[in-house]
Amino acid sequence: MNPFKISLGLAFIALFAVGTASARQSVPDNAHIAALKKAVEPFVKLSPEAIAALVPSYSGLNFVGCPNCKGGAQDMGVLKWTYGMGDRVKCRFCQMTFPNAQFPDNKENVITTPGGGKQVYRYYENEKGKAYYYEAHAWYERWEWIQQLAAQLAELWTLTRDPAYADRAAAILGRFAQVFPDYAVRFDYPNRPVSFFAANQKWPYEGMQPYRGAKWSWWGYSSIPIKMAEVYQQLQSTYDWSRMDKTIGPETDRKIVKDLLVLGYAHVAANPEAYSNMSPGMYENMIRLGKIINDPKMVADGLKRFQEFIKVGFFADGWWKEGTVSYHDQTINSLNNVIKTAGLDPAAMPFYQKAYGVSRDAILPNGRKIPINDTWPYEKVKGKGTDKTVSHLWSALGNAALGTGEGQNQVLLNVNWSGNYGHSHYDNGGIILYALGEELLSDIGYTHTKYRGWSIQTASHNTVVIDQRGQDVGTSEHPATGRLKYYDDTDARVQVIDVDASPAYKVAKTYRRRLVMVHVAPGKDYVLDRFDVEGGGTHDWFLHGMAEQEGKLETSIPLGSPLSTLVPEWGGKQMPEAQEDADLSGRRYHPYAHLRDIQSGKANGRWTATWRYDHSGLRIHSLSPQNVQVFKLRSAAIRPAAEDDNKLDNYMRSSIMQRHSGGKSSFITVHEPFSKEPWIDKVYMEGAEVIVRYQLDGKTRTDRVRLNDRGVSVRSTGGWQYDSGKAQSGLVEAFDSSNGKWRLQLDRDAPKVDFVRLDLPGGGTRYYKVVAADGKWLQLQDDPGFSMQGNHLKFHTFPQDKYQGTIRYTIFERREQL
Repeated sequence: MNPFKISLGLAFIALFAVGTASARQSVPDNAHIAALKKAVEPFVKLSPEAIAALVPSYSGLNFVGCPNCKGGAQDMGVLKWTYGMGDRVKCRFCQMTFPNAQFPDNKENVITTPGGGKQVYRYYENEKGKAYYYEAHAWYERWEWIQQLAAQLAELWTLTRDPAYADRAAAILGRFAQVFPDYAVRFDYPNRPVSFFAANQKWPYEGMQPYRGAKWSWWGYSSIPIKMAEVYQQLQSTYDWSRMDKTIGPETDRKIVKDLLVLGYAHVAANPEAYSNMSPGMYENMIRLGKIINDPKMVADGLKRFQEFIKVGFFADGWWKEGTVSYHDQTINSLNNVIKTAGLDPAAMPFYQKAYGVSRDAILPNGRKIPINDTWPYEKVKGKGTDKTVSHLWSALGNAALGTGEGQNQVLLNVNWSGNYGHSHYDNGGIILYALGEELLSDIGYTHTKYRGWSIQTASHNTVVIDQRGQDVGTSEHPATGRLKYYDDTDARVQVIDVDASPAYKVAKTYRRRLVMVHVAPGKDYVLDRFDVEGGGTHDWFLHGMAEQEGKLETSIPLGSPLSTLVPEWGGKQMPEAQEDADLSGRRYHPYAHLRDIQSGKANGRWTATWRYDHSGLRIHSLSPQNVQVFKLRSAAIRPAAEDDNKLDNYMRSSIMQRHSGGKSSFITVHEPFSKEPWIDKVYMEGAEVIVRYQLDGKTRTDRVRLNDRGVSVRSTGGWQYDSGKAQSGLVEAFDSSNGKWRLQLDRDAPKVDFVRLDLPGGGTRYYKVVAADGKWLQLQDDPGFSMQGNHLKFHTFPQDKYQGTIRYTIFERREQL
């Protein structure tokens, strides 16, 4: 069964079974009505003509910053306008009002309308050539404000049937219909020069990507005038439109549909379909508008795009293709709105349900979203987080969250090896560690501040940098996705992951991270971390502490040699001034320029570093290669600055970097979260084994952990042991997806195993949970997202990759079964 198939015909019938959408019916609420009346009272005193005159005659501009204090980030939400300010604006940071004598309008841009009229955009240009369109920003905020006023007036008409409210809502609608055809299309983007295009020009716009040229909102995706359509819906069949004959002109309602609603749709629909995270919101608006104005073709357009979107936009494990929780949630929520608007049944879409589950599962124990790639670190799910943490593997995306524990003792270790498909960070092999109620090893997450370039660079993550250069920029054809070699979350005490992240660096012969998470007792968990690197000349191993607070960082070895910078000779020491200053090459803005208060020293053998915070701490036990140089340093934490560029340098986080040169490096570390004081007595090596000694229930316990190419084993004097098992490989002979089951046929009888790894031509891997073994057949827990015919394997999920050649498998049989 095709998991993407949706009965558009049935949905279409349901949409129009009741004819044209009727106005929303509200249950009268006297308090609500009184509040609405109070909000609109000053404007009901104005005539409909005076209200119509408040509608901006020109397109406004959203992204305008403050030339005085340069507060905020991305030139967004910096300047504010309120009713009564005319065409002036005020900075919400420094409180300066513009324009003024210090920052006057000193230039203008004259736009010619299709009818030959002139529109004048005045602006201030500073000495660097940056333009500040104060007046146009006031228009933009007035454009937003008067739409909200129209919505309040229309709702009062629905609730009271007082024509005074309807007249003014209709005047706003009618005036928009008069001026909108002449609204210039513009490119409005943070820290970029504004570009204007002819009001009647549709896509394409020279030098612009699809949807970047917009006529209604600042972005093409949101340029269907849906709020005005909803206002029209409330007046549509209940208002006497002849009352607008003198204010706007005859047939005002027809003009609203033709010159505002349909025209707005036409400008948006002219863009080529991009299947981006913004697309579902556009589909919803197409369907809603089509229902309001009774246009079946418009509805069908939105539904068709929606159906195709589900097929092309998600990995087999349900993740949105960009691999960020924030954009995944945005996309899923928008799709959910499409489903509700179209009257579809989400239960009939199993793949949508899988994607919806990612939003539920990709969270830290405190309820925050796991800050993978461009994920806002402030976002939380409803409620207080999780009572119990369990592990999740998202093999198709390239991410896993190992979890254990309950209540305050929950631990989550996130590992990323995802590719570069947009909104990505260059952090293959990077980890995030949450324990004891805190994100002890942080990823900055998403930011629009001027330090955005730092937030996506390899050096700002908990991974290894080769030769002071960030990881390679992947492409759609070669996305730099790592390869999962081994994964096991089935043991009560030990969870293991082994990732070959070498596609992240072309120069890397080896770039492999193996992590063993050991649960000793509630509140006592540790992680053995081995990162092997070969290729290039210098390997810099980074570990960054908590982003929410800096705490105190101490080391067992002296680090007394201060350094002014770690930027290499070829790197740029310039600091960024805007989020666009993200130089992945490092030649102008090298990421190491963000490293401050640098202290260095030498380490030979074992040493520790300890972060102490208000309620928890983390100690690392490093079993370094010989002659490792250790650096203690600070860098901008970004999160506490709350997206204000001027506050970024007020909040730091403390970090450790180890540098090893000589071709090959093996960084072996044990991470030890603790509540009040560290609890592990000693970590050392005996031959190839890492020994972890600690006290439990008044007794000394010793865990012996062995990591090698044959696998992972842990033996504890506490009376338990773990073994990853013996690897067996062979050929996949067939794949069957009939009867709602997904089964792989191997070239031999299959033993009882928990997972199977597919080894794809070209080196890629996929990992799948096994629920049953029957002869040569392994039954998988979920749809793997592909079909297979002979030696041809094709994914029907993102990125729709195809493979031709031998498809191999690898399974790991437990040694106790041998």
